[in-house]
Amino acid sequence: METSFEVKYYANHKMIAEFARKHSIGPRTPLLLGFWVFYFVLLVLSIQGGVLHKRSYMLLVMGICMLAIAFLPNWYAWMTIKNTKKQNDGVLPQTIVSFGDTIEMHEGMVNLTIEYHKIVRTIRLKHSYILMLGKRNGVMLDPNSFTKGSFEEFKQFLRTKCPGIIVVE
Repeated sequence: METSFEVKYYANHKMIAEFARKHSIGPRTPLLLGFWVFYFVLLVLSIQGGVLHKRSYMLLVMGICMLAIAFLPNWYAWMTIKNTKKQNDGVLPQTIVSFGDTIEMHEGMVNLTIEYHKIVRTIRLKHSYILMLGKRNGVMLDPNSFTKGSFEEFKQFLRTKCPGIIVVE
């Protein structure tokens, strides 16, 4: 079968960080809120008890851990782009995803073929559209970069190819 849809785009920091924040790394908000509450309660008790100097190292380590968890998606995006450039001689390659009998993805030296039945759900994010292949892995698409077909037509096509798919808007 001939290619019905094609998407060509360059992955950017916003797309990757958003995917990591929402799905790849997982929701960190409850963990961070609990961490902050515990941190400030411990800080207030230490200041009131006059034992701040004894717990200062523990408070410092906890603060660094909270910052690391808060900035983990940005670090993940930066490392992903860095590794992609490293694999492709210092150049960020264009990602080309073609939809026909199968999904074919080409990104620099990486070529993948994916069958439609492996798609579990689709997720619409602010900067991208994700075809999830499992709980944490997916194929990222830029909805504004269709070179063959349109995004709305593609969503209809995907519903016919994957009738039991879960759509998250």
